[in-house]
Amino acid sequence: MTFTDGESTFAFDDDQRFTTPFRKLSDQQKNISIGYDQGRVDARLSLSSRGDYLDWLADEEGDIDTISLDNSRFVDHHSQLDFTLKYEINDNLSVKVEGINLTDEPEYYFWGYKDRLSQYDEYGTTYSLGFRYNY
Repeated sequence: MTFTDGESTFAFDDDQRFTTPFRKLSDQQKNISIGYDQGRVDARLSLSSRGDYLDWLADEEGDIDTISLDNSRFVDHHSQLDFTLKYEINDNLSVKVEGINLTDEPEYYFWGYKDRLSQYDEYGTTYSLGFRYNY
């Protein structure tokens, strides 16, 4: 688990200040995995989570005087569950099955407040199957 604390403060000509979190940096990152690795089987179940973060700020268009919460875009918190299973069929051949974002978690972007949706992304769950042959 990682906790960060960082912010940027913008000072304007009229002595006003506007403080924001660092861009693209979530205050919280959490990861936990449980695994089993015995003989021919290697399995992992992992949960990763991060808090919301500042994605875009009005000064990126060069107009620093218009910075406000209303025109700052944030990405909402996000969690996802992943699973990997590897199995050695013999000394030369192994198979790997993987599922990413098993709970099909979407991602939300919002302007300043969570009720002002900017973007909604659904990635779905991704499955993969792979084989490895060593000679």
